[in-house]
Amino acid sequence: MFSLKSRQDLFKVTLPEEFIPEDINEKYSKLIDKEDSFIHKPIDFLNETIQGIEILGFTQAAVIQQQHGVGNWASSSATIQANRFLHAASDVSYRAEMNPLNLIDKTLRITFRHTLGFINYFLLLESFWTLYQRDTTPRQLPKFITIDIFGERGITLSRIIIYDPIIDGVDMLSLNYTQPVAQSQTFNCEIKYSNIEFEFVDNTSIKGIEFYDKHVNRPLNENSY
Repeated sequence: MFSLKSRQDLFKVTLPEEFIPEDINEKYSKLIDKEDSFIHKPIDFLNETIQGIEILGFTQAAVIQQQHGVGNWASSSATIQANRFLHAASDVSYRAEMNPLNLIDKTLRITFRHTLGFINYFLLLESFWTLYQRDTTPRQLPKFITIDIFGERGITLSRIIIYDPIIDGVDMLSLNYTQPVAQSQTFNCEIKYSNIEFEFVDNTSIKGIEFYDKHVNRPLNENSY
């Protein structure tokens, strides 16, 4: 049965394996293993520290113009014809001429929980440095990020796929001697993307990650690879 009340915690964001470069992955795998964690892969560790996301907002989808002879003039039963505004105009809304995809704010904002030692923060920071080096080719960059939305029974109801994710910014690291007790703190990472896909799915038609890997739509020219 569908509920008329939403739950904002029924989702899963999956950052892909290539989100962490190979050398950074090897470095942090050793660090995580030393901590005797039940998680051994850095990408799983990073995904596990995701607390929330913001995505899919759009604006300026309407263009407003003043048109003469559209709408009713302001008048009363006592208004005589000579006192009517013959040049009256009204605001009329039209659909914007832009591609609807260009109206979407192509930003994925991910909120991460800080961990002891800020391991996930530096993991993300070092990955950013490596991915943005000039000798890193487009083929080595992440191809997509998936976001699954679950129903009350834990079944995937819909899936959002963003293509060509690029890290656009990360919050500054805040350290303070006035907070000697461990507290739950977060930091944000903003990711820009080039294209987006949305689909309704059910437990009989969930596509594997390899499906999207074969159907990546990149805006870049193949020759630039």
